[in-house]
Amino acid sequence: MNLRTLGELSVEGVTFRREKVLLLLAFLCLEGPQPRRRLADLFWPDAANPMNSLAQHLVHLRGLSGALGEDGPRVAAGPQVRCDATDLSGAVRRGRPQDAADLYRGPFLDGLTIPLGADLEEWLFDTREAVARDARTALTTLAAQAAAHGETARAGDLAARALTLPGAPPADELELPRLHHLLTLAGHPLAAQVDREARTLGLHLDAVPVTPPAPFAGRETELAALGALLPGQVAWVSGHAGMGKTALLDALARTGGWTVLPGRADLPFGTLAPLCAAPPTSAHAALSALRDPQVRVAVDGWEGTDPGTQATLTLAAQSRSGKADTPARPGAALLITGRTHPPFDVDLHLHLGPLEPGDLSAWPDLHVRTDGHPTLVGAALRGQPLDLQFGARVRSYPDPVRDTFLTLAVQDQPNLRATRAAMNLGAQDFARILSFLTTEGLTTETGRAYAAAATRDALAQIHVHAALIHLQLARALPDEDAWPFYDRSRDLWEDADERRAARAARLRAHAHLKRGYPGQAAALLDTLAHLSELAVPHAWALIGVGRYQDALTRLDTLSPHDQQVSDALAARAVALVYLGRADEAVVLADRISGSGPDAAHAASVRAHAARMREQWDAARRHSQIAADLWNLHGDDEAHLTELGMVARAQVGLGADPGTVFGPLLDRAREIPSARSRLLMNYVMLLGSLGQRPQAEALYPALMQALQEAGDTLGLANVHINRGVDAHENGQHAEAAAHYRAAITQLRGTGNTRLLGVVLSNLSEIDGNLGAFEDALTLLISAGQQELVAQIRRNAQLQTP
Repeated sequence: MNLRTLGELSVEGVTFRREKVLLLLAFLCLEGPQPRRRLADLFWPDAANPMNSLAQHLVHLRGLSGALGEDGPRVAAGPQVRCDATDLSGAVRRGRPQDAADLYRGPFLDGLTIPLGADLEEWLFDTREAVARDARTALTTLAAQAAAHGETARAGDLAARALTLPGAPPADELELPRLHHLLTLAGHPLAAQVDREARTLGLHLDAVPVTPPAPFAGRETELAALGALLPGQVAWVSGHAGMGKTALLDALARTGGWTVLPGRADLPFGTLAPLCAAPPTSAHAALSALRDPQVRVAVDGWEGTDPGTQATLTLAAQSRSGKADTPARPGAALLITGRTHPPFDVDLHLHLGPLEPGDLSAWPDLHVRTDGHPTLVGAALRGQPLDLQFGARVRSYPDPVRDTFLTLAVQDQPNLRATRAAMNLGAQDFARILSFLTTEGLTTETGRAYAAAATRDALAQIHVHAALIHLQLARALPDEDAWPFYDRSRDLWEDADERRAARAARLRAHAHLKRGYPGQAAALLDTLAHLSELAVPHAWALIGVGRYQDALTRLDTLSPHDQQVSDALAARAVALVYLGRADEAVVLADRISGSGPDAAHAASVRAHAARMREQWDAARRHSQIAADLWNLHGDDEAHLTELGMVARAQVGLGADPGTVFGPLLDRAREIPSARSRLLMNYVMLLGSLGQRPQAEALYPALMQALQEAGDTLGLANVHINRGVDAHENGQHAEAAAHYRAAITQLRGTGNTRLLGVVLSNLSEIDGNLGAFEDALTLLISAGQQELVAQIRRNAQLQTP
């Protein structure tokens, strides 16, 4: 969905025209998720019931598919909503001025006809100016780029557009000099107007503009060492392409006293010609220019000089120590840059590599974005997109070189063997290409691409070629590493790829589960729901995030024979017991034998059923059996989780919660899933034992652990528990908010038992007897007769 706010207010492709509703959506797009109360007070400050007015407008927004995201007391624009104003600002930040200029079709929310409160009106005008300033910045950047290419007429037109941009405030003292320079280059009539406006601000635009120095960071040690060179001394600076040799010389020249000569091979001795009164025709004539001890000369690019110049520089280096035929004498301080080590003795040799994090400490996250690569650092400091710096060079390389670089760039830690196989290269050819990429300053010696993220962003714009790169690499990598690359190449899978991709996905999902992140495993396997061979691991992942009914549905896709295999039986039993269908679950668990993981799940199911009946000794015994089996198989996450169930049973038998849970929580610090479940059981126990202050203190850590593990059912349980606490204390508004948040978390889990509890509690707060009875009917239909009886008893006890 595309929301247009620049020049008009509308939803692309939809005839919806309610201005206040679309204004609300625009506000959410630009300002992010907002509390309902703030929106109500801002948009309807004079309304008798602002929250009711907000609710009515949210109803209209819900009618636009995907327009609204709701999370309890907060609302946000839906994740699929695109807004031209935010896209424009994002394009400016990413260094894409043409995209930004194209998006600006007029002032923000121009022609709005509805009345606005003072605060909302102030927001609208501030936003209008901010967006217009971003558009002016984009136009000015485009004008400067045109001027750099000699397109002065276009530069003037763009600068004029920037100056007179509708909706923008008058240009300020920072913008006027740039615009005046660009308009003057083009001879544009608006240059005189800018000059007049500048004079009213006390600015003088007739001064010769000074070209700002190229961005430069770090290298303080190198600058100090080179600045200390004495007459007659020779220094050499080496480094791969892009490591900042030229930038270092530019920075050295700005310190004063140095003459920088770019290497050139088109004329004999042509590099040194600027030092001579007449073009040198011999090494002797060229060398004479280097004998002045007052001169400090830097030659940029040994490889780019002609043989005569190289011979002259060699002779100058040897003369300083009397190694040539002439006696030693002081001469010019000489500095030479090259990609390799010096071919003669020098007084100082500096080798440039990537900048260190400390060199860039003044620019937060700059080293992370650029890996300290000097070329990329310079681009970032100039505000240029990083993907443009390597792009032109890489595209000019032969296909094997280009694709090898791209294959290395898509890997965080390159597998050189798999990369060679993916490119179908012999060992010698691959080694030669890797060496070339290293000397070109594109990769390290180990094949890791500098600032690979920028290359990946650029590659993603070429979808089919990117997919082919990923597919070739996926086929060459081991199964346990292949999934991310199969995932990015789905459009090109062949039959053999689908079977191997399924194996890779199973291994990746298993790794997520072992690390304690079932949410990531479920999200991965949700995308492969059509593959029956992944039904059981998918079901376990769904169980891990509380989507029990979805797990049963996934298991139903198995053939009748496969449904009777022990791992499928175990998964079904666990899903059933968590849905409160304990008797069915125990029947399935009793069909599982042996001492494998499936037997551990079966013991855990029996323990869970015993806990539901408050048979604490049986629950402790079965949980201990399950924990021992998991320990036997080395599954720390399952072992710790089951020990938490042992601890819960021990508390039921009279043990102190802190004594039995404390050591387990310490052991589970590095396993989010186990820690979240242990914390939840501990907090729930504290609350049920009346230790509510201690429970409240642990809620932030518990919520964070559940979110990290992707445990939606756990989050629902926490909201229910907090809602019950607030309910019992008479804090009905807070309780209702928690109950509604729990309903949101329960969506898709299939947990009718918890949903019925929440709905019955919520209807009690609302005083809606019909909804209360509906909730109990829902529970009865799910086989929860005992729970219904308990709810009715509690309701009768609370009735005066």
